[in-house]
Amino acid sequence: ARSSHRSDFSALPSYNMTNRRHKGICLIINNEDYVKARSNHKEFKDRRGSSRDADSIKELFAKLGFYVEYQKNLTKAKMDKLVDMMVNFQGLNTYSCFVAVFLSHGENECLNCVDGQDKKIDDIINAFKGDNCPALNGIPKWFIIQACRGKDFNYEVSIQHDAPGDEGHDVERQSDKPISIPACADFYISYATAPGYFSYRNTRTGSWFIQCLVEVLVKYNWCEDVNTMMTRVNRKVALGFHHKIEGEYVRQMPYHVNMLTGSLFLHPSYTA
Repeated sequence: ARSSHRSDFSALPSYNMTNRRHKGICLIINNEDYVKARSNHKEFKDRRGSSRDADSIKELFAKLGFYVEYQKNLTKAKMDKLVDMMVNFQGLNTYSCFVAVFLSHGENECLNCVDGQDKKIDDIINAFKGDNCPALNGIPKWFIIQACRGKDFNYEVSIQHDAPGDEGHDVERQSDKPISIPACADFYISYATAPGYFSYRNTRTGSWFIQCLVEVLVKYNWCEDVNTMMTRVNRKVALGFHHKIEGEYVRQMPYHVNMLTGSLFLHPSYTA
């Protein structure tokens, strides 16, 4: 239903990163060693280079003032247990921001755990929604997922250079100060690649997506919000990398789902 009440959206509010005792918590799960999956007759190679991603992310968020929790090589059972422990962590309501980073094999909207079993990404995200995790209600929740989402190749195409337009539009909402919010509000989900496609990782330097993400956040966290920075990441990954397969070049396009209700700035606290 359309509301007769119109609001000025020119001044988009920002999330308060100092309204709780701690700035933020960053959970990092790095599935790199798949020997257990191979022992279960699953054909998974080890994710060489993933430790480089993990180290870069750990250093970044520590410098941004986040408490970092790092876990490596989780089976499906251990992944389930960790998610449940985090959702029910009594100190979770002392953090102003929650970030979860998953470095893993994946396919069909699932993460492949190191024993070869699948963990649905939606199940992880749903666990942190407002009706399941009230400690994070109104708090920004950023999920960063470095994993394949299928087996399709994102082949290069040619483009014509047309400048984007400046058209704007009015948006309506019911109230400036709602007394309740949707359970799925305040999420930002960053996937390394679009649905159905491969994502790529250099065995020495790490994945295209994570290394670009870290580079951009280090450079721009002091002046830009997460959504703007991730658009920079999109551009760097899409235009800065390609890989040749059977004589044709393929590229990668990151993919984001934005359910934030304000701008998410990660500064201050970062010192290069």
